[in-house]
Amino acid sequence: MSRRARGRIASVGLASAFALAAAIGGAQQNPAEEERLKKLDAGPKTIDASKYPAEQQPAYKLFQTKCSSCHAIARGINTEMVLPGDWERYIKRMMFKPNSGISNEEGKTLYRFMVYDASARKPDLLRKGLAALAAPERAAAVEKIKAVNAGFAAP
Repeated sequence: MSRRARGRIASVGLASAFALAAAIGGAQQNPAEEERLKKLDAGPKTIDASKYPAEQQPAYKLFQTKCSSCHAIARGINTEMVLPGDWERYIKRMMFKPNSGISNEEGKTLYRFMVYDASARKPDLLRKGLAALAAPERAAAVEKIKAVNAGFAAP
């Protein structure tokens, strides 16, 4: 067998080993994380978005469709994640998941919806999260929130 052929076989074997390790590692979660997700998934499964601004109505429908394709919709509704930076990172990560089907434009819509929703339904939790940020980060986060919810009263 040639050196080149042995190199290809070794590369394929190594790639397979990494893929298997990732699959096994991804299937295992720590018990505390499993319990946290179970609680989120068991919570309310809808949002009364009827009083949300008109531009948020179709965004809620997009949230229901896209996010429920990978996990229980209740997870996004009941999460304690409320800061714009957290939503930006999380939605970008979801966009790169296989079969998410979330386009760049849909990602932006989902981001605006989740930031608006956090400011409308979870203002106390949001203020607590903002208070934990350094002043420059807090100011930037408040600016992002006010871009989607001008009526939000910052701490």
